[in-house]
Amino acid sequence: MYKMMIVDDEPLVRLALHHLIDWQALHIEIVCEAGDGVEGLALLKARGDIDLLLVDIQMPRMNGIELLKALNDPAMLKRPVPIILSAYSDYSYVREAFLLGALDYIVKVDMDEEHIVPVITKAVEELVRLGGVSKIESIGHEDKQLVRQSDKDALLQKLLDFDPKEDAESIEQWMLSASGLLNESNEVAIVIQIARGIDTTKLHGFIHQTIQTVLHEMSILHEIVRRETGEYVLLCAFPHGRSESAIRSQIHSLLTMIQTRLLQYVNASISVGISDLANGCRQWPRLYQQAKQLAAKSYFAGLGKLFYRESATYVSDGTDKGDHELWDDLRTGRLTLLQALKQPDGSQWVREYEHLEKRMYDARQELPDRVRAVFVDMLWELGAVLYAKGIRLEEVQPTSHNPFDEIKQMETLEETQQYVRQLLQRAHSAIHGNSLMNAGRYSPSIASAKKFLDLHYREEINQSLISEMVGVSESYLSKQFVKEVGCNFIHYLTKLRIEEAKQLLEKGIKISGISEQIGYLNPEHFSRIFKKMTGFSPKAYRESLGRE
Repeated sequence: MYKMMIVDDEPLVRLALHHLIDWQALHIEIVCEAGDGVEGLALLKARGDIDLLLVDIQMPRMNGIELLKALNDPAMLKRPVPIILSAYSDYSYVREAFLLGALDYIVKVDMDEEHIVPVITKAVEELVRLGGVSKIESIGHEDKQLVRQSDKDALLQKLLDFDPKEDAESIEQWMLSASGLLNESNEVAIVIQIARGIDTTKLHGFIHQTIQTVLHEMSILHEIVRRETGEYVLLCAFPHGRSESAIRSQIHSLLTMIQTRLLQYVNASISVGISDLANGCRQWPRLYQQAKQLAAKSYFAGLGKLFYRESATYVSDGTDKGDHELWDDLRTGRLTLLQALKQPDGSQWVREYEHLEKRMYDARQELPDRVRAVFVDMLWELGAVLYAKGIRLEEVQPTSHNPFDEIKQMETLEETQQYVRQLLQRAHSAIHGNSLMNAGRYSPSIASAKKFLDLHYREEINQSLISEMVGVSESYLSKQFVKEVGCNFIHYLTKLRIEEAKQLLEKGIKISGISEQIGYLNPEHFSRIFKKMTGFSPKAYRESLGRE
């Protein structure tokens, strides 16, 4: 495997390059990256084993041209084959780069597999010609590295689950062959839960790389363990932390940066639980469970929040009087609600349901599964009421998915309450002989969001703004929009804009004018989106209509 380094001051570009193409198929491994020429040059001199260099032209401190000049220093142990990354149309930079030995260049607006692979293939051929690394030896080395990483992952999984009393002998044996954070001080477990609407199976590499990059940037000792779907455990150590408040500040900066990047790069909201500080891996199971329970508090508080131990000031054990009164009230409220559904006056069940909603928030110190169980019991009881009327629960469900599965998958109490309210509305209509269509093709929040998009798609719009306007969480809007409309928020907005663009192209309006008119400030971005949606560039589409 040839070793490659990326030097670019834009973290998003560096991250994207990791995932745009299959580097392994080209016998290339990205081994390091840098944010400017100074950092890149230092790494090149320290390592001395870089075969291929992707370097941006415009960077702070030392730009790409200056870095290429520095590569000609006779003191350099090895001169990698350089390829230029440029976001500029001024080819004087590129000409100078060629004079300094650059093999080729890639324009950033064309950073896709179609444009990158030929350039990289050319670079690999050049490395072969120069008599580079033996691929057979390198691949064997890589396999050994993968085996070692696999063993390490298995060890970390065991360490999170072991029982200090029952597995004491086993853990001693594991520790003999392990290294890393096992015996560091000021260790903390952080559980990051990705919103369930994100396909973490496909995006796992991207998510892992994002988290890893931020941890490296902040020089934090760490291990990353992927547990169940959508759950990442960060085991971090701060051996030189001056105080708990200083460590807490560093953790907050770390997680805020991870949260921001995941939201920007893959539109993924996260919830985070942060454990106490402790010393040694024997504490990891306790720290992990603590962080996991804290992250689960997003069910009540909403996604996108960080939960520290202060969030768990009281955890009920289910034995005190107040706890029994709460669950008795929820049970009684549930039965009263079902009786109200039998009354023709729809305001009665709405009033009872709103009372039940308020009481549910009093259970916010409980684990979400216990609260979900209240909704599951309600569905069983509702099913019995409907069955007595000759109606099946499946006939009134708001989506094509099983209601019981929907309840179990929903991430917030607000989202669950919105779904159940819609289900009850449809059940009331069915019980009293009203057409289910009267309950509306779309739920009120989705109908309002869709109407706003239909009227204002030419303006600068984002999902956060719409969710705030219609009074639901961004996560609920995202998932419910797909279920009811059949496509996600962005796709629907894009379709509206592209259909408008087609009409404007038929009228002979300039492409740059069309781009701005339908909400795209960058004409190049508009052209890429148009081609992706229609298969034609705007110019080709206009020509297909017989217009110049």
